[in-house]
Amino acid sequence: MTDKPNQLNIFLSKAGIFLITITLILSVFFRFTHLDQKVYSADEVRSILRLTGTSSKQFIEQVFTGDIVSNEEIQKYQRITPDRDLNDSVKALSSIAEHPPLYHLLTRFWMQLFNYPISARVSSILFSLIALPCLYWLCQELFGSSLVGWVGITLVAISPFHILAAQNTTQYSLWTVTILLSSAALLKALRVGSKSSWIVYGAALTMGFYTHLFFTVVAFGYGIYVFIIERFRITKNLLSYLLASLAALLVFLPWLLLIVTNLDKVGENTQYYRLFDNNIQTIVTRFGANLGNVFLDFHNTTRIEKYLDFLIFALVGYSIYYLCRHTNIKVWLFVVILISVTPLVQAIPDLISPSIRSLQARYYLPCFLGIQLAVTYLIANSLSSISLKSWQRYLWQLIFVSLISLGVISGVVISQSRDLALDDQKGTASSVNLQVYPLINKAERPLIISEATHSFILALSYLVDDKVRYQLLKSDDLGQWENKINLSDADNKFTDVFIYWPDDKFIAFMNKDKNFQTELVPLSGKSSKKVLYKIAPKK
Repeated sequence: MTDKPNQLNIFLSKAGIFLITITLILSVFFRFTHLDQKVYSADEVRSILRLTGTSSKQFIEQVFTGDIVSNEEIQKYQRITPDRDLNDSVKALSSIAEHPPLYHLLTRFWMQLFNYPISARVSSILFSLIALPCLYWLCQELFGSSLVGWVGITLVAISPFHILAAQNTTQYSLWTVTILLSSAALLKALRVGSKSSWIVYGAALTMGFYTHLFFTVVAFGYGIYVFIIERFRITKNLLSYLLASLAALLVFLPWLLLIVTNLDKVGENTQYYRLFDNNIQTIVTRFGANLGNVFLDFHNTTRIEKYLDFLIFALVGYSIYYLCRHTNIKVWLFVVILISVTPLVQAIPDLISPSIRSLQARYYLPCFLGIQLAVTYLIANSLSSISLKSWQRYLWQLIFVSLISLGVISGVVISQSRDLALDDQKGTASSVNLQVYPLINKAERPLIISEATHSFILALSYLVDDKVRYQLLKSDDLGQWENKINLSDADNKFTDVFIYWPDDKFIAFMNKDKNFQTELVPLSGKSSKKVLYKIAPKK
């Protein structure tokens, strides 16, 4: 597809420029607004913990001692401090080999420049904005059209999925950059065949490997594409591709060896996903909902949203058909591979060995980008096609504006919701903390006693006041509980003593005290979780 005069006229029209400009401004606004008020997920606080130079094990050993600590002392583990340097970050990151380190190291550098509470999130937002020119380049390489590029930038910029990924202190915004950058670099290298273009592709491939482990699936798709396009013949392009890929793998080899030598640890770190059953119906249903959230997310699955999800699914299906019908194999094959490889690699292993990894929207990022490329091409081509009647072009203008409007409405919802996140936080500790922290902050001198997961404590520390104190204990360590917990002393020193997210064993232990008992603190909303208790004298 190449630029035609009527395409450029549509793109350069005042209405088109105004629509795109306003959409981009709103997309930036939605990424930044109320950023400091969003709850922190368990993944986020663990990610920040590592990039600041402390592993989860070290944090538990240093803080879960049973001694009284302040909220500031908890929060210092979410900041860059002089006593934890870059080497400490690398050591902490090596303890979770399934997460390559590039995003964390770049974000650490950013936090050193701007060391304030939400700087890590700002880093992710900046990566999400860098992704937009990378998308434009990819559209130019695939379709050779400025119009497709600007339509694509508009749809991706206002996508609720990408807005939420931008606000998340994990590697998904940077992963978006590496997917788009490596895709465009590969297509250019295949087109021009120069040594410098293959070097750029190799560098982009290396960045991808060091950003997310599932980028290997994307790279596998690249291999399928190149072999098919080169018709399984030994050509100059195929040899150059193999050489660039080999070079990228060699650079990634040190981290790959770290993964191989720590497979047991990797399995332990990811065992949560294998605790639940899964089936094809659940996978398909969740995938459909996640696909709808690429274009709209109202934070509440209403009947209207379900109908809209169905229409979006139909639009996506037609977009893929249209792409295959109206472009040559070099174009449609690339997009189809990008769309199909990731879901297959996610779903098939989960059906063989039950896991819920395939239910996580963030792991489908390459697939969703491919879908957005297909929808972008359909809309851009329909807006400018001289073969369509006027009413048909108006219809596609309406569809384009409607998709933007759905994204804007979703952006408003996201900006007003404190617990709407990349993957649903409703019912998690992050969301429940919104009901817990006001009750704690009301107390004059509150103490929180807890043996909860360390990520729950870190997430809560962003919400409570600095007057809050903690007594944190290791889970199932009865000896530590007996030596460190003194409810009479705590009652004398603090106006309110809370127990946060305890298990049944811990509550039973606390209720053995002769002078005090635990009382469940009811939470607002519909939550039935027993999260917060208060210590009260026995009557």
